Amino acid sequence: MNKVGIYISGLGQSFHNENVEKYAERFRNELHFNEKGSNYALKSEIITYTDKKTAKVVRLVKEGLTSSDEVAYTFYEFEYNELLTERFKRQNILLKNLILFGLVFKKFPQLFKRIFVQDHYNRPYLSFYAFFILAFVSLAVLFLIPATLDMLYEFKGIKSILEGIKNSSIEFPPFIGEVYTRTFPFLKEIYKWTVPVTTLILITVPESKTIVTSIATEFACADRYLNDGIQSQVILGNLDLLVEYIVENEPNSKIHYHCYSFGSLIAMDYLFPLGSIPSTNAKLHSEVLITIGNPYEFINSYYSKYFSNRSLVLEEKIKWINVYSISDALSSNFRNDSTRGEAMYGLKNSSLKPENINYEITPDKSQNFYNFITMDGIRMHKLYWDSETNGQSCVRLIVDFLDKQAIL
Repeated sequence: MNKVGIYISGLGQSFHNENVEKYAERFRNELHFNEKGSNYALKSEIITYTDKKTAKVVRLVKEGLTSSDEVAYTFYEFEYNELLTERFKRQNILLKNLILFGLVFKKFPQLFKRIFVQDHYNRPYLSFYAFFILAFVSLAVLFLIPATLDMLYEFKGIKSILEGIKNSSIEFPPFIGEVYTRTFPFLKEIYKWTVPVTTLILITVPESKTIVTSIATEFACADRYLNDGIQSQVILGNLDLLVEYIVENEPNSKIHYHCYSFGSLIAMDYLFPLGSIPSTNAKLHSEVLITIGNPYEFINSYYSKYFSNRSLVLEEKIKWINVYSISDALSSNFRNDSTRGEAMYGLKNSSLKPENINYEITPDKSQNFYNFITMDGIRMHKLYWDSETNGQSCVRLIVDFLDKQAIL
Protein backbone atom coordinates (compact mmCIF):
# COMPACT_ATOMS: atom_id res chain seq x y z
CA MET A 1 0.00 0.00 0.00
CA ASN A 2 1.36 3.40 -1.01
CA LYS A 3 1.32 5.86 1.93
CA VAL A 4 0.89 9.49 0.90
CA GLY A 5 0.72 12.49 3.21
CA ILE A 6 -0.76 15.87 2.34
CA TYR A 7 0.90 18.59 4.40
CA ILE A 8 -1.38 21.55 5.15
CA SER A 9 0.41 24.28 7.10
CA GLY A 10 -0.89 26.95 9.44
CA LEU A 11 -2.11 30.20 7.95
CA GLY A 12 0.84 32.28 9.14
CA GLN A 13 3.57 29.71 8.55
CA SER A 14 4.30 30.94 5.05
CA PHE A 15 5.86 34.01 6.68
CA HIS A 16 8.31 31.81 8.63
CA ASN A 17 9.38 29.59 5.73
CA GLU A 18 7.74 26.49 7.19
CA ASN A 19 7.11 24.04 4.38
CA VAL A 20 6.70 20.40 3.46
CA GLU A 21 10.45 19.89 3.09
CA LYS A 22 11.08 20.81 6.73
CA TYR A 23 8.21 18.63 7.91
CA ALA A 24 9.41 15.69 5.79
CA GLU A 25 12.93 16.10 7.17
CA ARG A 26 11.62 15.90 10.73
CA PHE A 27 9.64 12.82 9.71
CA ARG A 28 12.76 11.25 8.20
CA ASN A 29 14.81 11.93 11.33
CA GLU A 30 12.28 10.04 13.43
CA LEU A 31 12.38 7.09 11.03
CA HIS A 32 16.17 7.04 11.45
CA PHE A 33 15.79 6.93 15.24
CA ASN A 34 13.20 4.13 15.05
CA GLU A 35 15.00 1.92 12.55
CA LYS A 36 18.67 1.39 13.31
CA GLY A 37 20.80 0.80 10.29
CA SER A 38 18.24 2.25 7.89
CA ASN A 39 18.88 5.35 5.86
CA TYR A 40 16.28 7.51 4.19
CA ALA A 41 16.96 10.12 1.55
CA LEU A 42 14.71 13.01 0.58
CA LYS A 43 13.92 13.57 -3.07
CA SER A 44 11.94 16.67 -4.02
CA GLU A 45 10.15 17.73 -7.17
CA ILE A 46 7.48 20.20 -8.29
CA ILE A 47 4.34 18.86 -9.94
CA THR A 48 1.52 20.70 -11.69
CA TYR A 49 -1.90 19.39 -10.71
CA THR A 50 -4.02 22.08 -12.40
CA ASP A 51 -3.39 24.59 -15.15
CA LYS A 52 -2.41 27.22 -12.56
CA LYS A 53 -1.43 25.37 -9.38
CA THR A 54 1.73 23.50 -8.53
CA ALA A 55 2.69 21.46 -5.48
CA LYS A 56 5.99 20.47 -3.95
CA VAL A 57 6.44 16.72 -3.53
CA VAL A 58 8.97 15.17 -1.14
CA ARG A 59 9.62 11.43 -1.19
CA LEU A 60 11.27 9.54 1.65
CA VAL A 61 13.31 6.92 -0.12
CA LYS A 62 14.73 4.01 1.85
CA GLU A 63 18.16 3.36 0.48
CA GLY A 64 18.93 -0.35 0.17
CA LEU A 65 21.72 -2.59 -0.93
CA THR A 66 20.10 -3.20 -4.28
CA SER A 67 20.07 -0.75 -7.16
CA SER A 68 16.40 0.07 -6.65
CA ASP A 69 15.35 2.16 -3.69
CA GLU A 70 11.99 1.85 -1.95
CA VAL A 71 9.74 4.85 -1.50
CA ALA A 72 8.63 4.63 2.13
CA TYR A 73 6.43 7.72 2.30
CA THR A 74 5.47 10.59 0.00
CA PHE A 75 4.49 14.10 1.07
CA TYR A 76 2.52 16.54 -1.07
CA GLU A 77 2.23 20.16 0.02
CA PHE A 78 -1.13 21.88 -0.27
CA GLU A 79 -0.63 25.65 -0.24
CA TYR A 80 -3.84 27.54 0.40
CA ASN A 81 -2.38 30.78 1.80
CA GLU A 82 -2.30 32.54 -1.57
CA LEU A 83 -5.81 31.39 -2.40
CA LEU A 84 -7.15 32.66 0.91
CA THR A 85 -5.44 36.06 0.94
CA GLU A 86 -5.22 37.01 -2.74
CA ARG A 87 -8.13 39.49 -2.55
CA PHE A 88 -6.45 41.52 0.20
CA LYS A 89 -2.83 41.60 -0.87
CA ARG A 90 -3.12 44.79 -2.88
CA GLN A 91 -4.82 46.79 -0.16
CA ASN A 92 -2.78 49.58 1.43
CA ILE A 93 -1.79 49.48 5.10
CA LEU A 94 -4.37 52.13 6.10
CA LEU A 95 -7.23 50.04 4.72
CA LYS A 96 -5.79 46.91 6.36
CA ASN A 97 -5.70 48.72 9.69
CA LEU A 98 -9.33 49.75 9.26
CA ILE A 99 -10.28 46.18 8.32
CA LEU A 100 -8.49 44.73 11.33
CA PHE A 101 -10.00 47.25 13.74
CA GLY A 102 -13.48 46.69 12.28
CA LEU A 103 -13.24 42.92 12.61
CA VAL A 104 -11.98 43.11 16.19
CA PHE A 105 -14.75 45.59 17.05
CA LYS A 106 -17.31 43.25 15.48
CA LYS A 107 -16.11 40.36 17.64
CA PHE A 108 -16.18 42.23 20.97
CA PRO A 109 -19.84 41.30 21.81
CA GLN A 110 -18.98 37.61 21.38
CA LEU A 111 -15.79 38.09 23.38
CA PHE A 112 -17.78 39.63 26.25
CA LYS A 113 -20.31 36.80 26.08
CA ARG A 114 -17.61 34.12 26.33
CA ILE A 115 -16.25 35.69 29.52
CA PHE A 116 -19.50 34.76 31.26
CA VAL A 117 -20.54 31.74 29.15
CA GLN A 118 -17.35 29.85 28.45
CA ASP A 119 -18.66 26.77 26.63
CA HIS A 120 -15.78 24.29 26.11
CA TYR A 121 -13.16 26.99 25.55
CA ASN A 122 -11.56 27.78 28.91
CA ARG A 123 -9.40 30.83 28.17
CA PRO A 124 -11.85 33.60 27.23
CA TYR A 125 -9.98 36.24 29.23
CA LEU A 126 -6.83 35.62 27.22
CA SER A 127 -8.79 35.83 23.98
CA PHE A 128 -10.36 39.11 25.03
CA TYR A 129 -6.94 40.51 25.95
CA ALA A 130 -5.38 39.30 22.66
CA PHE A 131 -8.15 40.92 20.61
CA PHE A 132 -7.72 44.12 22.60
CA ILE A 133 -4.01 44.14 21.73
CA LEU A 134 -4.88 43.59 18.06
CA ALA A 135 -7.22 46.58 18.18
CA PHE A 136 -4.55 48.67 19.86
CA VAL A 137 -1.87 47.72 17.32
CA SER A 138 -4.27 48.34 14.43
CA LEU A 139 -4.60 51.96 15.59
CA ALA A 140 -0.87 52.62 15.10
CA VAL A 141 -1.32 54.01 11.59
CA LEU A 142 -4.74 55.50 12.28
CA PHE A 143 -3.22 57.59 15.08
CA LEU A 144 -0.92 59.25 12.56
CA ILE A 145 -3.75 60.66 10.43
CA PRO A 146 -4.54 63.69 12.67
CA ALA A 147 -0.82 64.43 13.04
CA THR A 148 -0.37 64.29 9.27
CA LEU A 149 -3.28 66.66 8.67
CA ASP A 150 -1.94 69.06 11.26
CA MET A 151 1.52 68.88 9.70
CA LEU A 152 0.05 69.69 6.28
CA TYR A 153 -1.77 72.65 7.76
CA GLU A 154 1.51 74.05 9.07
CA PHE A 155 3.06 74.21 5.61
CA LYS A 156 3.28 77.89 4.68
CA GLY A 157 1.66 77.49 1.31
CA ILE A 158 -1.38 75.60 2.56
CA LYS A 159 -1.66 77.68 5.70
CA SER A 160 -1.55 80.98 3.77
CA ILE A 161 -4.19 79.73 1.33
CA LEU A 162 -6.50 78.75 4.17
CA GLU A 163 -5.90 82.03 5.99
CA GLY A 164 -6.51 83.93 2.74
CA ILE A 165 -9.80 82.15 2.22
CA LYS A 166 -10.74 82.88 5.80
CA ASN A 167 -10.01 86.61 5.44
CA SER A 168 -11.49 86.97 1.98
CA SER A 169 -14.74 88.63 1.19
CA ILE A 170 -16.23 85.30 0.22
CA GLU A 171 -19.13 84.51 2.48
CA PHE A 172 -19.31 80.92 3.64
CA PRO A 173 -22.22 79.31 5.45
CA PRO A 174 -21.80 79.66 9.23
CA PHE A 175 -21.29 75.93 9.79
CA ILE A 176 -18.15 75.93 7.56
CA GLY A 177 -16.54 78.59 9.68
CA GLU A 178 -17.51 76.70 12.79
CA VAL A 179 -15.90 73.51 11.43
CA TYR A 180 -12.76 75.42 10.51
CA THR A 181 -12.30 77.16 13.85
CA ARG A 182 -12.89 73.98 15.84
CA THR A 183 -11.16 71.35 13.69
CA PHE A 184 -7.60 72.59 13.46
CA PRO A 185 -7.12 73.47 17.15
CA PHE A 186 -8.59 70.05 17.91
CA LEU A 187 -6.05 68.42 15.57
CA LYS A 188 -3.25 70.17 17.41
CA GLU A 189 -4.44 68.72 20.70
CA ILE A 190 -4.71 65.23 19.23
CA TYR A 191 -1.21 65.58 17.78
CA LYS A 192 0.21 65.94 21.30
CA TRP A 193 -0.82 62.43 22.33
CA THR A 194 -1.15 60.48 19.05
CA VAL A 195 2.55 60.67 18.25
CA PRO A 196 3.67 59.45 21.73
CA VAL A 197 1.13 56.62 21.59
CA THR A 198 2.27 55.62 18.10
CA THR A 199 5.89 55.79 19.21
CA LEU A 200 5.05 53.57 22.19
CA ILE A 201 3.49 51.01 19.87
CA LEU A 202 6.46 51.09 17.52
CA ILE A 203 8.88 50.67 20.43
CA THR A 204 6.86 47.95 22.13
CA VAL A 205 6.20 46.12 18.87
CA PRO A 206 9.16 46.95 16.57
CA GLU A 207 7.64 45.09 13.62
CA SER A 208 4.19 46.56 14.09
CA LYS A 209 3.80 47.54 10.43
CA THR A 210 4.67 44.01 9.31
CA ILE A 211 2.51 42.49 12.03
CA VAL A 212 -0.49 44.65 11.19
CA THR A 213 -0.09 43.99 7.47
CA SER A 214 0.09 40.21 7.89
CA ILE A 215 -2.41 39.88 10.74
CA ALA A 216 -4.97 42.15 9.11
CA THR A 217 -4.82 40.15 5.89
CA GLU A 218 -4.88 36.77 7.63
CA PHE A 219 -7.52 37.67 10.20
CA ALA A 220 -9.78 39.36 7.65
CA CYS A 221 -9.53 36.46 5.22
CA ALA A 222 -9.90 33.82 7.95
CA ASP A 223 -12.96 35.60 9.35
CA ARG A 224 -14.61 35.78 5.95
CA TYR A 225 -13.73 32.15 5.28
CA LEU A 226 -15.23 31.05 8.61
CA ASN A 227 -18.17 33.45 8.67
CA ASP A 228 -19.13 33.79 5.00
CA GLY A 229 -17.39 30.90 3.24
CA ILE A 230 -15.46 33.32 1.02
CA GLN A 231 -12.73 31.50 -0.94
CA SER A 232 -13.71 28.18 0.68
CA GLN A 233 -15.01 26.73 -2.59
CA VAL A 234 -11.81 27.68 -4.39
CA ILE A 235 -9.58 26.24 -1.66
CA LEU A 236 -11.49 22.98 -1.25
CA GLY A 237 -11.81 22.64 -5.01
CA ASN A 238 -8.04 22.86 -5.39
CA LEU A 239 -7.56 20.30 -2.62
CA ASP A 240 -9.97 18.04 -4.49
CA LEU A 241 -7.83 18.39 -7.62
CA LEU A 242 -4.64 17.60 -5.69
CA VAL A 243 -6.23 14.46 -4.24
CA GLU A 244 -7.34 13.48 -7.75
CA TYR A 245 -3.77 13.93 -8.99
CA ILE A 246 -2.45 11.75 -6.16
CA VAL A 247 -4.97 9.00 -6.87
CA GLU A 248 -4.06 8.97 -10.55
CA ASN A 249 -0.29 9.06 -10.04
CA GLU A 250 0.20 7.11 -6.79
CA PRO A 251 -1.22 3.61 -7.32
CA ASN A 252 -3.09 2.03 -4.38
CA SER A 253 -2.56 5.15 -2.30
CA LYS A 254 -3.89 5.79 1.20
CA ILE A 255 -3.87 9.47 2.09
CA HIS A 256 -2.89 10.94 5.45
CA TYR A 257 -3.63 14.62 6.11
CA HIS A 258 -0.87 16.23 8.21
CA CYS A 259 -2.32 19.54 9.36
CA TYR A 260 -1.19 22.31 11.65
CA SER A 261 -3.41 25.03 13.18
CA PHE A 262 -5.70 26.63 10.54
CA GLY A 263 -4.70 23.83 8.16
CA SER A 264 -6.66 21.48 10.46
CA LEU A 265 -9.83 23.41 9.62
CA ILE A 266 -9.14 23.14 5.89
CA ALA A 267 -8.79 19.35 6.15
CA MET A 268 -11.89 19.00 8.33
CA ASP A 269 -13.88 21.11 5.86
CA TYR A 270 -12.70 18.81 3.08
CA LEU A 271 -13.42 15.51 4.83
CA PHE A 272 -16.61 16.63 6.59
CA PRO A 273 -18.07 19.27 4.25
CA LEU A 274 -21.00 21.53 4.94
CA GLY A 275 -24.00 21.11 2.67
CA SER A 276 -22.24 18.57 0.47
CA ILE A 277 -20.58 15.15 0.56
CA PRO A 278 -16.90 14.22 0.25
CA SER A 279 -15.64 13.42 -3.22
CA THR A 280 -15.38 9.80 -4.33
CA ASN A 281 -11.59 10.00 -4.15
CA ALA A 282 -11.75 11.34 -0.60
CA LYS A 283 -14.11 8.54 0.44
CA LEU A 284 -12.03 5.77 -1.14
CA HIS A 285 -8.50 6.92 -0.34
CA SER A 286 -8.54 8.99 2.86
CA GLU A 287 -7.23 7.04 5.85
CA VAL A 288 -5.81 9.30 8.59
CA LEU A 289 -6.42 12.87 9.75
CA ILE A 290 -3.56 14.28 11.85
CA THR A 291 -4.28 17.65 13.48
CA ILE A 292 -1.59 19.57 15.37
CA GLY A 293 -2.60 22.57 17.47
CA ASN A 294 -6.15 22.24 16.18
CA PRO A 295 -8.10 25.44 17.09
CA TYR A 296 -11.43 23.56 17.03
CA GLU A 297 -12.61 24.70 20.48
CA PHE A 298 -11.64 28.33 19.85
CA ILE A 299 -13.51 28.36 16.51
CA ASN A 300 -16.50 26.52 17.96
CA SER A 301 -16.69 29.06 20.76
CA TYR A 302 -16.50 32.24 18.65
CA TYR A 303 -18.12 30.84 15.47
CA SER A 304 -20.63 28.61 17.22
CA LYS A 305 -22.44 27.31 14.12
CA TYR A 306 -19.35 26.65 12.04
CA PHE A 307 -19.18 22.88 12.64
CA SER A 308 -22.94 22.25 12.51
CA ASN A 309 -24.69 20.26 9.79
CA ARG A 310 -21.58 18.51 8.50
CA SER A 311 -21.56 15.45 6.27
CA LEU A 312 -20.47 12.51 8.42
CA VAL A 313 -20.03 9.93 5.66
CA LEU A 314 -16.39 9.38 6.67
CA GLU A 315 -16.80 9.29 10.45
CA GLU A 316 -16.51 5.49 10.58
CA LYS A 317 -13.57 5.30 8.20
CA ILE A 318 -11.18 8.09 9.20
CA LYS A 319 -8.60 7.57 11.94
CA TRP A 320 -8.15 10.93 13.68
CA ILE A 321 -4.98 11.76 15.62
CA ASN A 322 -4.92 15.03 17.56
CA VAL A 323 -1.70 16.51 18.97
CA TYR A 324 -2.35 19.13 21.62
CA SER A 325 -0.57 21.02 24.39
CA ILE A 326 -1.95 22.22 27.71
CA SER A 327 0.33 25.27 27.39
CA ASP A 328 -1.15 26.24 24.02
CA ALA A 329 -4.25 28.42 24.41
CA LEU A 330 -5.38 27.73 20.84
CA SER A 331 -5.02 23.95 20.67
CA SER A 332 -7.96 21.68 21.52
CA ASN A 333 -7.83 18.66 23.81
CA PHE A 334 -11.50 17.80 23.11
CA ARG A 335 -12.25 17.55 26.81
CA ASN A 336 -14.50 19.45 29.19
CA ASP A 337 -11.48 20.53 31.23
CA SER A 338 -7.91 21.70 30.61
CA THR A 339 -6.28 18.44 31.66
CA ARG A 340 -4.56 15.65 29.76
CA GLY A 341 -6.45 12.54 28.81
CA GLU A 342 -8.61 10.84 26.25
CA ALA A 343 -10.92 12.94 24.13
CA MET A 344 -14.45 13.24 25.53
CA TYR A 345 -16.02 14.45 22.31
CA GLY A 346 -15.11 15.11 18.69
CA LEU A 347 -16.67 16.75 15.70
CA LYS A 348 -20.07 18.24 16.57
CA ASN A 349 -22.94 15.73 16.23
CA SER A 350 -20.51 12.97 15.28
CA SER A 351 -19.39 9.78 17.00
CA LEU A 352 -15.86 10.35 15.70
CA LYS A 353 -13.45 11.29 18.48
CA PRO A 354 -9.72 11.90 18.03
CA GLU A 355 -6.92 9.87 19.57
CA ASN A 356 -5.36 12.50 21.81
CA ILE A 357 -1.58 12.84 21.96
CA ASN A 358 -0.18 15.31 24.46
CA TYR A 359 3.03 17.17 23.62
CA GLU A 360 4.75 19.62 25.97
CA ILE A 361 8.11 21.35 26.09
CA THR A 362 7.55 23.21 29.39
CA PRO A 363 6.15 22.24 32.79
CA ASP A 364 2.56 23.23 33.47
CA LYS A 365 2.42 26.95 34.12
CA SER A 366 0.15 28.74 36.54
CA GLN A 367 -1.96 31.46 35.00
CA ASN A 368 -0.15 34.30 36.72
CA PHE A 369 -0.29 37.96 35.78
CA TYR A 370 3.02 37.95 33.87
CA ASN A 371 2.06 34.97 31.69
CA PHE A 372 -1.29 36.61 30.99
CA ILE A 373 0.15 40.00 30.00
CA THR A 374 2.80 38.43 27.75
CA MET A 375 0.13 36.21 26.13
CA ASP A 376 2.24 33.17 26.92
CA GLY A 377 -0.60 30.80 26.04
CA ILE A 378 -0.83 32.19 22.50
CA ARG A 379 2.93 32.33 21.98
CA MET A 380 3.10 28.64 22.88
CA HIS A 381 1.08 27.84 19.76
CA LYS A 382 4.43 27.59 17.96
CA LEU A 383 5.94 25.06 20.35
CA TYR A 384 5.30 21.90 18.32
CA TRP A 385 8.62 22.15 16.51
CA ASP A 386 11.61 24.42 16.28
CA SER A 387 12.63 26.24 13.12
CA GLU A 388 15.64 23.90 13.00
CA THR A 389 14.71 20.46 11.69
CA ASN A 390 17.29 18.67 13.84
CA GLY A 391 15.48 19.53 17.08
CA GLN A 392 12.94 17.35 18.81
CA SER A 393 9.32 17.84 17.79
CA CYS A 394 5.84 16.39 18.06
CA VAL A 395 6.53 14.47 14.85
CA ARG A 396 8.22 11.81 16.99
CA LEU A 397 4.92 11.06 18.72
CA ILE A 398 3.09 10.99 15.39
CA VAL A 399 5.53 8.56 13.78
CA ASP A 400 5.48 6.34 16.88
CA PHE A 401 1.66 6.26 16.93
CA LEU A 402 1.40 5.49 13.21
CA ASP A 403 3.97 2.72 13.60
CA LYS A 404 2.20 1.12 16.58
CA GLN A 405 -1.13 1.26 14.77
CA ALA A 406 0.47 -0.37 11.69
CA ILE A 407 -0.62 2.63 9.66
CA LEU A 408 2.88 3.72 8.62
